[in-house]
Amino acid sequence: MLEFQTPHSRVPTLVRHPRLVETATLAVALVSAAVGVINYLVVGAPAGLAGIGLGTAGVALVRRWPWPGVALAGLAPLAGALLGADPLVPWSIAVFVVLVAALRGLPALPAGGAVGVAAYLSVITADRAAWLYPLAVLSLAVAVAFAAIGASLRSTQQYWAEVQARADDALAVREAEVERKVAEERLRIAHDLHDTLGHEIALISMSVGAAEARLDTDLDAARADLVQAGERVQKALAETQRTLTVLRDPSESAPAAGYAQIGRLVGEFRESGLEVAASIAAEPGRLDPEAGAAAYRIVQEALVNARKHGAGIVRLQVAADRGSIRIEAVNRRAAAEAVAGAGGYGLIGMRERAASAGGRIDVDSDDVLFVLRATLPVAGRANR
Repeated sequence: MLEFQTPHSRVPTLVRHPRLVETATLAVALVSAAVGVINYLVVGAPAGLAGIGLGTAGVALVRRWPWPGVALAGLAPLAGALLGADPLVPWSIAVFVVLVAALRGLPALPAGGAVGVAAYLSVITADRAAWLYPLAVLSLAVAVAFAAIGASLRSTQQYWAEVQARADDALAVREAEVERKVAEERLRIAHDLHDTLGHEIALISMSVGAAEARLDTDLDAARADLVQAGERVQKALAETQRTLTVLRDPSESAPAAGYAQIGRLVGEFRESGLEVAASIAAEPGRLDPEAGAAAYRIVQEALVNARKHGAGIVRLQVAADRGSIRIEAVNRRAAAEAVAGAGGYGLIGMRERAASAGGRIDVDSDDVLFVLRATLPVAGRANR
């Protein structure tokens, strides 16, 4: 039996409570049986009790065994007529039984037709009438009509069940999409935190290294380097705190870097001692924010990797034309890195970052040079 969770304002009452419809119909049939028993006893026609007994048995069976229930209910008026009793009460029980049977899934025409033919024959037999006797034809038509009503109610229930299933599916898809977007946002925040901390730690390392080198020759410069390292530590801690705040409270917005900050980023690396020869094109018009953020983070990670694994000057070119941003970072490889080879999570993160904006990362590497190239669509992934 079908049950419905769709809002009541949209579902017809008879469809909303299918079990109630069944129970009420069978209750009416039993009331008819009780009235018939009293009537037969009052008028002195106990033979009619046989038909009512068969009809009552049909009521009892129809929910669990529809076809046997319909068969017994269909025989009820015919048995009463053959025993010389009025078949009206057994016939009324039979039409209610066939309605419930059709509501339960029995084909309307065979079930209604079988009960209708039995009712037709019972009227012909009881009234000794001709084959086209109107009351007999009416009894057949009513039985078929009740079966059709049951089948119609079942079809309507199935329709609304399909409506509900589609609504549930749509809700599930929407919830899954929300969860996916939340997961993607958390992954983006994690990437941002990784990139930012990697950047700050690289600058802290450079400042500490510079201070260590100057301790014996220029104490004031070494002190300044240590102060700068301390400021970097505070900045890294503040960035971590902001990110944790966003993760705890989704209503907070995460700090977002973009294409316009690439120049400042390069300046920070230069201040920390990394030699960067940079050519940065003006920000293109209608730049997708995700593409701009990806460009910033890729440049950041490329410079961090050059600081960790490279030697000498880094040549950075950021061009923007023909609907795409092209980033190229070239640096010499340190001797130890040339032996160990390229790899690590930084490159994986850059590839994921580029892919999230609809772009790609290509790497060329040998024992001397490490070349990273990135291509990002200005319009971003959604408008490709």
